Amino acid sequence: MERGLVSSVLVGRRAELARLRALLERVTAGQPAVAVLSGEAGVGKSRLVAEVAREAADDFGVRVLRGRCVDLGGAGLALAPLVDVLRTLSRTSTPDELDRLLGPARRELARLLPELGPTAGTSAEDPTSRLLEQVLGLITRLAADQPLLLVVEDLHWADRSTRDLVSFLAQTLQELGVMLLMTYRSDELHRRHPLRPLVTGWERMRSVERLEVGRFTRREVDEQLRAIRGRRSNAAFLDVVFERSQGNAFLVEEILAAVEGGADPSALPPSLRDVLLARTETVSEAAQSVLRVAAAAGPRISERLLAAVSGTGPAELHPALREAVEHHLLVIDSSGHGYEFRHELTRDALYDDMLPGERVRLHAAYGEALSGDATLLGEDSGSIAATLAHHWYAALDLPRALSASVRAGQHAAARYAPAEALHHFERVLQLWPRVGDAVERAGIDWTDANLAAIDAAFYAGELQRGLSLVDEVLADPASVADPVRRARVAERRAHLLGHGGRTEEAAAQLREALALLPERPVTVTHAAVLASLATMVRRSGDEEGAQAIARRAAAAAAESGATAYEAESLITLGSATGYLDDVPAGLATLHQGIDLARAHQYDNTALRGYINLSDLLEMIGRHAEATQAARDGLALSGRVGSARSWGAMLAGNIVEPLLRLGRWREAQDLITETLADDPVSMFAASLFLLRAELHLWQGDRAAAAADRQEAGRHLGGNEEVQYSVPLAYLDGELARSAGDLEAAWDHVRPALRPPIVPMAVRYCWPLAWLGARVHADARPGAVGDPGDVDALRTLIETLPATTPPARAAAAMARAELARAGGRGEVGAWQAAVTACREASELFPLCYGLFRLAEARAATALDTGAAADAQECLRYADDLAAATAQDVRALVRRARIRLEQPDGPVPDVENEFKLTDREREVLGLVAEGRSNGQIAGVLYISPKTASVHVSNILAKLGVGSRTEATTMAHRHGLLPA
Repeated sequence: MERGLVSSVLVGRRAELARLRALLERVTAGQPAVAVLSGEAGVGKSRLVAEVAREAADDFGVRVLRGRCVDLGGAGLALAPLVDVLRTLSRTSTPDELDRLLGPARRELARLLPELGPTAGTSAEDPTSRLLEQVLGLITRLAADQPLLLVVEDLHWADRSTRDLVSFLAQTLQELGVMLLMTYRSDELHRRHPLRPLVTGWERMRSVERLEVGRFTRREVDEQLRAIRGRRSNAAFLDVVFERSQGNAFLVEEILAAVEGGADPSALPPSLRDVLLARTETVSEAAQSVLRVAAAAGPRISERLLAAVSGTGPAELHPALREAVEHHLLVIDSSGHGYEFRHELTRDALYDDMLPGERVRLHAAYGEALSGDATLLGEDSGSIAATLAHHWYAALDLPRALSASVRAGQHAAARYAPAEALHHFERVLQLWPRVGDAVERAGIDWTDANLAAIDAAFYAGELQRGLSLVDEVLADPASVADPVRRARVAERRAHLLGHGGRTEEAAAQLREALALLPERPVTVTHAAVLASLATMVRRSGDEEGAQAIARRAAAAAAESGATAYEAESLITLGSATGYLDDVPAGLATLHQGIDLARAHQYDNTALRGYINLSDLLEMIGRHAEATQAARDGLALSGRVGSARSWGAMLAGNIVEPLLRLGRWREAQDLITETLADDPVSMFAASLFLLRAELHLWQGDRAAAAADRQEAGRHLGGNEEVQYSVPLAYLDGELARSAGDLEAAWDHVRPALRPPIVPMAVRYCWPLAWLGARVHADARPGAVGDPGDVDALRTLIETLPATTPPARAAAAMARAELARAGGRGEVGAWQAAVTACREASELFPLCYGLFRLAEARAATALDTGAAADAQECLRYADDLAAATAQDVRALVRRARIRLEQPDGPVPDVENEFKLTDREREVLGLVAEGRSNGQIAGVLYISPKTASVHVSNILAKLGVGSRTEATTMAHRHGLLPA
């Protein structure tokens, strides 16, 4: 059989190819594309993908990277497609190029592919949350060099981590020249298949191109046969092949091979399985034996492993392998040192046809061979733990399956695959009662096996499953007879409760755990329980309680050598101490915790420390220092691959002081570029909250309302004070600016009810000022009853005001009350303006100057209105704040004489509210640059460039780049 079985030309598929070529054209233009190919086994999906990959590389100049999901005994091999991609990159890139492409992800991704170099050190932190960001960063860098086609085949075998990864990429590949092409077998997707919800979601996404690869028509089967045989087939033979294959491309090839191997066309077996088995029976007994051995191995097998398990030497093995390859049953794999079946259907048929005892014997042989020499697995040696667990379990060797499953679970947990780790540890728990010496075999006891499963469930997002496992352990008195052990389990339960939003329950559980622990000796468990309890207590608003517990936690951690918990506790202690008015001590302790976390590479802990440090500095009004602390944290988040999570929150902690300092354009640019990376949940919410406030200050209610809705969507039901009180403020200010003072009051009043915990004080002061402003804007008695107003006055006099920002807000609130009462306004507004200057709060200062000018204009004897209005206009015009309209109206109404009658003429750029970055982008648009070119010039992502362009068009009120360029020239908006 010298001729190949696969057609040298692609038969049919013209419509599918046209659609995929159109997507490639989009990719070469710098736009993303997502396509999903489905179809039954053998219908020709892989052949179509191969053609698309060839055209992408040869005709479109696109880099192609491919990976396959791997089935291993009913469970997908963790992140197998990503490992394939990384292996290809490592072998096709120069060392310098690979280092640049992998960037900050290299040490973490080396956990998946050790040949990338040294791995990141292990820690108590979860690396899983960073994987998605690491991969997105890698793809972004690849796409910056060259358009990319990323192929993920056989998603029906995908593990949970791979499904999460492709789902994430399908949603986030925006403004990148990347095409994500995925395939799966539609006949595998039964009702409970884990891929089905993902496919259903893709069906609703207009951005995802879905293609069903169907069977061939009779004419296309004729074309396929002619392309393979080099001649036309007679009608009778064509009828037989089409009838038996039903247009399945792979089955057409197998039937043709059977006939050319001597089979009678009229006597072909009726079923696909029988056709495939009949094909394997046309080779020698030695070749059949090799095929059966290979079928039990998995998707591919190295030649060395095949020799070891089959027990044959080169003299017997090589002829058998050559025969299997020449009959197109096996093909040489991508490594060049192993083999795989030309189609998985053949392997499935062979494996299913084995006798049960034969399967057990082969799996045991694989287990023995690989236990003696893991390198026999070839380039797949990174999956040795999961492979051994599979073979020993299939060999019914339960003791060795137990120990292998423990190692496989530990390995999966370290390779960003918590769902797969949970699968292995749950198998351990299933096997445990059936293995007499389980503790010796596993190297851990039953409780520790459960704890490993609980941790995997937590990191996989299976909180309810984790709670079920915890409760099962706690219900077994023998497992938790030791109080320290019981406390450890209880701490895990509290951890799950806390992340499920059940903070009070979590704190109660931790207090119970703490009560179980003896005072001496102090252990790591003491430190873990106390550190978690301090965090939960602080989240509930009890700063004093959190401070006391965090101090105990830090001491216990230091004594027991639990460095991770010590750093965590010091950061909690520093934050609580700072909020309790001992700022120097709080700052010193925060720095100590951050330094300790950085020294031991506890990156998430260090990032939390930078967030708390910048937050505390901003609370006390040290805006410049707060900005720098957050920038330090942002730099770390970029290096460790957490830019979309912790990095987004740190960006918010940079934006807030920039807003207070009046650096609004800089703040807007940072918000735009951070949100372009699609952060989620609370990480995105803080940015939307800040931008909504800025929109209100600039008089754009519609934009503010849209951002407020986005913030609420990302927060879900999160009711922590740092989010709930700012939301109340935004709702109240939106209502006030719309003239609905009663609704504004309804938003303000509930959030200002005592008791107000220390953490909430900084957020309540702006709300108190808003309440006083609503009261002053309303007619007497129109909003709120007298009791409400008295409560507001009492709150303003009793709410702590120990920092410059708080003192400024308090002075503004008192001035509003004076405005409402019509007494002592000038003096009150003078005090407010002075307090705002001391706090370096530019917008409140601007507003305060407007009110001071207004109060002075109403007093005939006061001559300072002009100077106040003049200063207010200078600030308002520079900020493009809505206050500029108010003060100009005052100047006209009160006939205030200014040095320039209409005030300073604002810059045209401020009239359109263009930021500094937007002016740069506008200049490049005027030069005719594409989004990709703009990104290259400004060192930003193409998506970020696109967002800037969209913002520019909206601000200029135009619909195209050409109109924007015309407007820019007309108004002199272009940079020099």
